[in-house]
Amino acid sequence: MIYGKITLEDWRTACVEGEEPESSFESYNLRLFFFGTLYNRDTLQATPDDTNAKLAADAFLSDPAYGFSRLDGSFTIVYYSENECGVVRDHHGTHYPVYCHIDGNFATSWQFLEDQLEENFEPNLVSLSTFLQRGILKKNNFALFDVHSLGAGEKFYMLTELGYLMPVWASVKLETQANVHSMFDSLKERNPSLYEKVADDIYCLKRDSVFEHEPKVATERNPDVETYSRRYGELHAQAIRRRIGHSRRVGILLSGGYDSGSNLAALRSIYDGQIDSYSVGFKGDAWTELPMARLMSETFGTRHHEYEIDGTETSALPDIVRFLGEPFMEGGLMVNYCAMRMIGDDKPDVILGGDGSDQYFGTSGREVALHYLSARIGLRPLLRGISRLLEHETFDTGGKLSRINFHLDKILHILEGERFGFSDSALCALLQNPKEDFEPVKSLRPDIHSFEHLYAQHAILSDLETVINRIILFKASSMARMFGNNLTYPFMDLELFHFLQELPVGLKCRGNSVLDIARGRSVSKYLLKHHYKPLLPEAITLKKKQGGFAPMPLFFRDRARRAFFKEFILASGIMDNYLRRDAVEKFLTDYEQVAEKEGGWFWHRQNKALQYFNLLTLVVWWEEFVEGHEVKF
Repeated sequence: MIYGKITLEDWRTACVEGEEPESSFESYNLRLFFFGTLYNRDTLQATPDDTNAKLAADAFLSDPAYGFSRLDGSFTIVYYSENECGVVRDHHGTHYPVYCHIDGNFATSWQFLEDQLEENFEPNLVSLSTFLQRGILKKNNFALFDVHSLGAGEKFYMLTELGYLMPVWASVKLETQANVHSMFDSLKERNPSLYEKVADDIYCLKRDSVFEHEPKVATERNPDVETYSRRYGELHAQAIRRRIGHSRRVGILLSGGYDSGSNLAALRSIYDGQIDSYSVGFKGDAWTELPMARLMSETFGTRHHEYEIDGTETSALPDIVRFLGEPFMEGGLMVNYCAMRMIGDDKPDVILGGDGSDQYFGTSGREVALHYLSARIGLRPLLRGISRLLEHETFDTGGKLSRINFHLDKILHILEGERFGFSDSALCALLQNPKEDFEPVKSLRPDIHSFEHLYAQHAILSDLETVINRIILFKASSMARMFGNNLTYPFMDLELFHFLQELPVGLKCRGNSVLDIARGRSVSKYLLKHHYKPLLPEAITLKKKQGGFAPMPLFFRDRARRAFFKEFILASGIMDNYLRRDAVEKFLTDYEQVAEKEGGWFWHRQNKALQYFNLLTLVVWWEEFVEGHEVKF
């Protein structure tokens, strides 16, 4: 646990309490504390004597605004100087979470922050409503008022407003502008009224992104696929080499698909030591990928481990919520939990995950193409009207109209990421005060200059900033930390990111035309598949993608367990001033029909189960952190 305060007044003596930093750096103008690890010491031209803190300090001093963006790793940085101080998270937020109070205090545990400040933080009901809709909290908000959860690649910092104070400098005619404190001493003597006016604005707390994520549209009429392929393979292998270092034993998460298979093939090409592979499946799931994972294990010689989820794992939900400290739910959360728990005490030095590869290349090519085409021919207003009509619960049956609305929602809200949870109307029906506790997500303006422009924009705003940073890597790194596993993600390498940013869209999503892509006739992750297809078993490369989705109804299949959950939810204090008991009871009763009904459309049953999971998770969080009751299932 790390705790500190952002302050410029005594920056020379400021310190960070709790865990000892991995390394620290101090000079006449900067004090910096580094927690975590760096992967790209080579590109930073580090010498063996350079500490990670020294490298981070050099990056900051060379460019205070974006210098930290040169660092690739899993880290938290705290720094202090005369003109700026703050706390920084790594590119994807895979190190500790950071919670910041409006007075400048920060910690890696909001509960510790609450204790230190001797405050009782109040729940932020608007942010909790967003969670019921999406499984994540409202962006730039936390579950509690006055507390901010620092996002991936962000910094929470204080600086002297030099630009704002330029007119002040002119008014006091200082010979030097280097020392802000001298300036204010002089200002106080020469113009006391002006000093009082600006004194409160000398320092201001801000949060900002350290990493620039501007969508880049690379166009190349006839790209040399083989050249790009070789370079991609080199960068991927280099990313793995950086992460395993001198490890004597390496683990790998193996799903049986292209991403984990590519990790394993690249790993085996540079490492001949022991590899432990870990796979999670689902009992009774006809689409299980466990046989493919076993094949990969046999092909590349790993010591293989498996676990099958049967639905009883919901008993771990209170432990997960307690560890996370915030409500969070996503279809793969229990998969990550079970994989990390399966590893146990016999831990490899490092474990490779295949997370984020899809999103770095860009997903939803078909929906992006459909949005682009509908916008170009002026169909979006009509589609919005149809979607608003079909959102009504009357049509929420899993039939054809439900399917139409499901796909319309993805097409129309192309920049917001997939929205599994309660719809706007369903959520408002659950809330006691929907006008106060619900704020619709503000739609972003799609860039429809071309399909490539919209594809690149979606890859940044939806795939990277939402799906990777706030969902996939949040759950994966949190569950790894829960069990003390060193999980790392080669596909998230910073050089790979920059390489893929410059890659022509046609090598990410391959189709003969935008219309073909809209019809589903395209190949996603084209360059990765082109490079690794010759290296993987044909059973893997020829298999049509059908698995990969956690069948969420499995967790609510048992009737007795559903009865227990229903009683627990309806007895919660959350019904006192936030949720409507009658509406919640109706949802739980209606779910009985979904659970007992055989067959039906997969995504309707999936979304209903995710709604149930969101509700159950929120109630567990509320009981634990608002009511103060320890929950056990």
